[in-house]
Amino acid sequence: MKPLSSVVTMVALLVLAGCKPSATADGIDALAADPTRLKAVRQQCQADRAKAGEPVCQAAAEAFRRRFFAGTAGPDEYRTLSDLPPIPPSFDEPIARDVP
Repeated sequence: MKPLSSVVTMVALLVLAGCKPSATADGIDALAADPTRLKAVRQQCQADRAKAGEPVCQAAAEAFRRRFFAGTAGPDEYRTLSDLPPIPPSFDEPIARDVP
């Protein structure tokens, strides 16, 4: 009788492990395709991660990572180094307190 109960327990554990809710690839792809929605979800996660939900925040992080490494740029993202704003001259000079 003991082997039967251990088999039933193992099957139940495997079934429950397969039911784990996770961020689907469809949700990640949808967020990666819509930069406005992705930005809104990331702001919600930064404001209150518990309220937004961990799976949603993980999907947003994965979508942002995919966009970043794919080089996909939206209208508010920089495409090349020449698109970056110039560095102000105040960063080029040492501060008086730093000079010996």
